[in-house]
Amino acid sequence: MKRKVFKYKFVYWIILLLNITISISFLVGVNDRIDTNDFDSILDVFSFTAVTLISILSLISLVMLIRKNKNSTIVFSVVVLLILLTISVFLSYSIFVVKDFGENKADFYTAPIPYLIIFGVLFLIHQYKSNDNFEYLEIEEIGKQS
Repeated sequence: MKRKVFKYKFVYWIILLLNITISISFLVGVNDRIDTNDFDSILDVFSFTAVTLISILSLISLVMLIRKNKNSTIVFSVVVLLILLTISVFLSYSIFVVKDFGENKADFYTAPIPYLIIFGVLFLIHQYKSNDNFEYLEIEEIGKQS
């Protein structure tokens, strides 16, 4: 019997491509942050730590997805939640500290878009993950009326 991470192959390929995209983009972000070497504030250190953690966990999740490990959905969910947390921290920083949120009318309808995308990905992950957790029957129990 083949190992399956998701019920449908289409969902597996969507999550795999999304994981590859996240891995590449966040590794480029880590590389750019190291090249600029600009750690002036605590926010810069937080963003570097978050991007590094997301890229490492995304690579681990990618390897687990390719090997079709059952725990890959948990690791990728953590990656998506870390992305959500990072977006929320920077949005809160923009609203409460810098106070520049709302200067442009586009802020009000573009801010919810990443949240909708992230919750959609979380829905895909948890709704369509494979549940092949059937119990193995003993040889004596096969064919008996239950």
